[in-house]
Amino acid sequence: MRYFLEVLRILRWGCLALAALTALTYAADDLWARHQGRPVEQVKVYRIYADVNHWNEVEYSVGTPVMETCLDALMPHFGYAPCWYLRRHTLRQIGP
Repeated sequence: MRYFLEVLRILRWGCLALAALTALTYAADDLWARHQGRPVEQVKVYRIYADVNHWNEVEYSVGTPVMETCLDALMPHFGYAPCWYLRRHTLRQIGP
């Protein structure tokens, strides 16, 4: 029983340390993004619309590409996606 309680205590401290590290990383990234300034780049994102027809088949149609603004940061801030993510995901499916 004592061994079980010790494992639970270590597990609880590990979870708290992980949560603190995550919060610290996000706060540091937010400060970095504020220091660098607002959005820095625009990336062309292509849209593909998906819709289910009355035979339960998915139909795709190509939409017009849009320019999305991104931010040089590790995580999303100010409502903008990070540039490293947006450059790798330039195709967005809209619909099912």
